[in-house]
Amino acid sequence: MTPSELLATVPFAHRADLEIVHAEGGHVVVRIPNEAKNQNHVGTVHAAALVLVGETAGGLALLNEPRFAGLLLLAKGLQIRYRKPSTGACSASARLGEEAVLAALAALAEHGKVDVPLAIELRNDGGDLLCEMTVDYHLRVRAPA
Repeated sequence: MTPSELLATVPFAHRADLEIVHAEGGHVVVRIPNEAKNQNHVGTVHAAALVLVGETAGGLALLNEPRFAGLLLLAKGLQIRYRKPSTGACSASARLGEEAVLAALAALAEHGKVDVPLAIELRNDGGDLLCEMTVDYHLRVRAPA
């Protein structure tokens, strides 16, 4: 399944008009527009919308890794540090390195599950850092149907 097809399976992300800007290997960039439906009471992108775009980028980075095909993925927890309000569109960038993939594959082979922390940056179109996130994703082998 492609990142676009995966994104279409998440109704909440679809309603926010998330757009995949880049999806190659373990690097995914997802953009959220600053539209009324994504705003807070002062017209900037709502904090929850920032979490949505960041968590989505990270999840897609993991699911776009071919060696994780068929695994169940869930967000287990996250930390976020807001740096600057998003007065325009915002893009979240998540990159999964080869070392993290190999470590996760080893844990999956041994335990059938693994937690993978992934750092994600959110920036505006001018490149300003808006917030930094770390999402702890839980990957596990799917139980037979």
